[in-house]
Amino acid sequence: MRRPSKNHSAVYKAKVALAAIKSEQTLAEFEWKVKAHPKQIAQLKIQPRRRVAHTLDGVSGLRMDKKPSRQFPHTWEETIDILRREPLHKQLIFDAYLTSDLEGNCARFKASEEFKESMRLISAYCPNARDLLDIPGGNGIATRAFATAGFKVTTVEPNPSASVGRGAIRQVLDSASIDATIVDAFGENLPFEEGCFDVVYVRQGLHHAYDLSRTVREYFRVLRPGGMLLACREHVVDDHEGSLKAFLDSQVDHQLYGGENAFTLDEYRGAFREAGFSLREEIPPYDSPINLHPNTQDTLARKILASRQGRVLETFLPRGWVVRIGMWRLRHSRRPGRAYSFVALKPLHSGR
Repeated sequence: MRRPSKNHSAVYKAKVALAAIKSEQTLAEFEWKVKAHPKQIAQLKIQPRRRVAHTLDGVSGLRMDKKPSRQFPHTWEETIDILRREPLHKQLIFDAYLTSDLEGNCARFKASEEFKESMRLISAYCPNARDLLDIPGGNGIATRAFATAGFKVTTVEPNPSASVGRGAIRQVLDSASIDATIVDAFGENLPFEEGCFDVVYVRQGLHHAYDLSRTVREYFRVLRPGGMLLACREHVVDDHEGSLKAFLDSQVDHQLYGGENAFTLDEYRGAFREAGFSLREEIPPYDSPINLHPNTQDTLARKILASRQGRVLETFLPRGWVVRIGMWRLRHSRRPGRAYSFVALKPLHSGR
């Protein structure tokens, strides 16, 4: 039963709201213990909690080609097979489009708000785009979606797996009688001539690059003047010490195959700039359906209201205020591995 609302003063409400905003942790990472008197607000207790959202990359290739070692004994294919068989990770695998139902994965991605927003961005920045490079191709969810949407798609995927690699891509294309070119290569050394694509689409792939700058230069090289790089859901950390370690420690797949990674925002920005790109959009974690997946604004609002601290705030603040405070906190959090997306254009008159 919901506790009856207390008749708190406006000063008290304002102070609690301010305390919520000033906290450095996200709503999903702590619990509040709020006392009844304004003087006790400063005594808020913080305890770690699980994060709001977590997904696997859902792609293969790049760092995911790592060979098993003593520390990380499994391949990417073996890792996904293990996680598929664990009931604890069933939702994680589903959200990452990595179930054994390849057709279902493709259908869900094609119908997703993430794909719709990706199409909107391409239409806005490169309306006459025809030739699209999907890298890395993973299990084919994006390759098939873009090919179905009318693009001439080339996909790069170094993993031959029939479950999470080139074999899976071939299967989902053949089952839908769709044509696309599948290439065995890596982002650092693309086997294409200069200026042969209108769009380079990278979903959760840049942060796996062995050499980020070289990879981005290759994407720039193969784009036509005016072409677009759309890099989606790239993991961001604050540094390569504590922040990166915290991110890697939180990734269940990394514990099995050791192929996860992340870069700082400055490293992504520097790679785009040095390659010659004009960075047009830098999309933060909670400002786009692309980064929000598997959440939506509505599901996040429900989670905020259902959280312990949300329930406490709701006893004396309107629901709309509670949600706004929660979203402000989420947008200003610095959670290791938070997802950003980038829109970068190759200038029409490039000297490179």
